[in-house]
Amino acid sequence: MKQSPAERLFTLTCYLLSTEIKGLSKQDIYRAVPGYQDSKSQEALDRLFERDKKSLKEAGIQLEVINNFGFEDGENARYRIAKESFQWPKDLKLDSAKMQLLELAAKAWNNQLLEGSAQSGLTKLKSLGLVASNTDLTPFTPRLLIRHAAFAPLAKAIEDGVQVAFRYQKPDGSLSDRIVSPQTLRQIEGQWVLLAIHEGQAKNFLLRRIISELSIIDAGAKRLSNQELQQVEQELNDFVRGNLAIIKVAFDTEAQLALKPDDSGLAKLNFMDEALLAEDLLEFGSDIEVIEPESLKRRIRSQLKAVMKQHA
Repeated sequence: MKQSPAERLFTLTCYLLSTEIKGLSKQDIYRAVPGYQDSKSQEALDRLFERDKKSLKEAGIQLEVINNFGFEDGENARYRIAKESFQWPKDLKLDSAKMQLLELAAKAWNNQLLEGSAQSGLTKLKSLGLVASNTDLTPFTPRLLIRHAAFAPLAKAIEDGVQVAFRYQKPDGSLSDRIVSPQTLRQIEGQWVLLAIHEGQAKNFLLRRIISELSIIDAGAKRLSNQELQQVEQELNDFVRGNLAIIKVAFDTEAQLALKPDDSGLAKLNFMDEALLAEDLLEFGSDIEVIEPESLKRRIRSQLKAVMKQHA
């Protein structure tokens, strides 16, 4: 199975951490880390490794290069992550419960992009003697593992700098076909969002509303400058902050765990898409009551009537 860039970096980091004494040679890395074998030539393979080294550096991970002639890259060089650049805080201990949370987070991210190597990486951590996990969290994972089939193809399209096409469902239910230049993926208030250029304008697309498979367009993607990207992201954040729902939540319910109300039982939620928020809130049934906005109240009331009519 072809690996995503994030999956390859995760696995590479785990392997480099596990060999802090003598390090790994380039060939060790190319053989051991899934994803490198997909390169079509040695030159492409070396370029990919150079990009990965740069990505690790940008993430704050110091890659140490060791050979008999000093600290310079070369065919005989071996690589490891400098111990002082990747250490747990002194007061942090990974007990079983914390490891379970780490696993749960990896499973959630795994279902978005990482696929098999998230679990492989965690297995590597366990093999290093950190801790063992002994509780089954399966009953708690379904709500986290909402698969967006478009996520991995979009991440790859952004990396490759190509355009994509997909069918998009608007909040009113109408459908439209879009050809866009994808820029970045962000998670805002629990929703994955694609920022892309469509018909010359920067727009945001909720991944939950992409209802078709992605098609790759054989054309280079247009790019926003860093300044333009920051401006669009700021506008999106301002838009979300301007959409506030206040929900009355019953205590000792699943809704309380999910929505985290204050001591008075009120949860304040910022949202991007009122229709999708209504869908999510309907799952909690009578355990919640919408206080505001009025439009959200009406939307949920209308959807409840539709459900009752269908099952009458």
